[in-house]
Amino acid sequence: MIQQEPGYHHPLLPNLLFDLSRQKQRQLLSTFWLIALTLIGYELFGVQTNSPLSNIGAALITASALLPGYLWCSGQAQGMPIFPFFALTYIWTYALPLVINHPKVLTYTPENQWFAALTTSGFLLLGTWVWFRFVKDPAPLPPIYRALDERKGDGFFLAMLLIAVAFNVATNGGWLPLSRGILSTIRNAVLGLTALSSFVLAYRTGTQELPKRQSRLFLVLLIAYMITNASRLLLIGASSTFLISTIAFVIGRKKVPVLPILFMLICISLLHYGKAEMRNKYWVDEAMPRLQPWDYPAWYREWVEYSVEYLTKPDDEYSASKDKEPFLVRSSVIQMLLLAQNKSPAIVPYLYGKTYAILPQVVIPRVLNPDKIRTTEGTHILSVHYGLQTYEQTFTTSISWGLLAESYGNFGVFGCAGLAVVLGWLYGKVTRWSLNAPILSAQSLFSVVIMTFALQTEWTAGVYVAALYQTSAVLGGIVIVLMRSYSTVHLPAMAYRK
Repeated sequence: MIQQEPGYHHPLLPNLLFDLSRQKQRQLLSTFWLIALTLIGYELFGVQTNSPLSNIGAALITASALLPGYLWCSGQAQGMPIFPFFALTYIWTYALPLVINHPKVLTYTPENQWFAALTTSGFLLLGTWVWFRFVKDPAPLPPIYRALDERKGDGFFLAMLLIAVAFNVATNGGWLPLSRGILSTIRNAVLGLTALSSFVLAYRTGTQELPKRQSRLFLVLLIAYMITNASRLLLIGASSTFLISTIAFVIGRKKVPVLPILFMLICISLLHYGKAEMRNKYWVDEAMPRLQPWDYPAWYREWVEYSVEYLTKPDDEYSASKDKEPFLVRSSVIQMLLLAQNKSPAIVPYLYGKTYAILPQVVIPRVLNPDKIRTTEGTHILSVHYGLQTYEQTFTTSISWGLLAESYGNFGVFGCAGLAVVLGWLYGKVTRWSLNAPILSAQSLFSVVIMTFALQTEWTAGVYVAALYQTSAVLGGIVIVLMRSYSTVHLPAMAYRK
């Protein structure tokens, strides 16, 4: 039943906050140019490399990655900035590793690095062109859409965050006697709901529409989730949740929360340096011992002590362990593109779509097919094909590749171009679909899911598609059960985009 109640505050109106005023545009553009000039200046003149080609290549990638952000900050691109934030990830995964003396990148010649930089930059520019065609013009209002009521939506997402914290505590403590397949399905659903909840509540906190009491509760639950999630000695989940929350807050407030970002970066960096010692002590076959709620203070105290010990000891007392590498070295994936370009097609043939052929199989829930292939199977196919691992080794260790290196391994530069078109189309289409929909609508929540996945720099297509399928199924249930339909036919003229 379509609802259009007299005097009802139509949930479409808050989404007009995505439209930037001239003052906000100037502020965002000032911040943008400061960051852009600092990064490019550092890459060109702030570091010394084996060849100027590396510096120029890093600057070229950074400029290409910043272009979508400029289009959004200047008001030329509309809607949720999915592609701009996706492009930004290529600065620390592809650009900066060229100028920080990355040990694996240094094994390739400056000419190899330059070709990788051109490939990456071309990929970003083509993707930007495709995406921009969808978001440069206003979109018409949908005649009908489904959305959560604001009050009910806030309560629902706060409850989901509370459930996510409880799930982390229960799994860490070994309280859930479930099969691996069922536990994996629940975990994926919880991850999707956590991403949605964090984004929506952080956005509404940024717009100051969320009541203060609920904003404080959201902050407490967010911190609790990151603490309980990171306690398994894997920082990626907590980092991703904080990143998506920060992006949502910035979109809502049109202001960068510098101090919280710096504080979080310090905390994550500190824990990163003690992570190796904790894993060596407690992990058995990458499985952590049971951790009860009352064990958390002692657990983190020991973790911090290992971090401080690492930072205060001379470098020569530590071996070159992967777990002790700096963040930019750990996050880099350009070395995988360099590997694929160096070996294919002269030494190792292209895969010709082998990692994409498994996509129909990875979307089947493990509950229905206990013998289904791993969602990371595409990643392992690449590692075995390029001689990095044997197939048996993939059961204990996974090597990150990312979408761009995977596309080159399958079809070379044509694969990279195809990926640019697909992602530009997907992120542009989803953005345009949610342009005139409120943040609690089906369209906007789906765009939040896509933005969350766009920030995952290490995924291959199989992981991406499997996660998208599972999270979309959860979101579909929310749309059917909890949302109601609204009509935009009688909205006042102010609700329309100009």
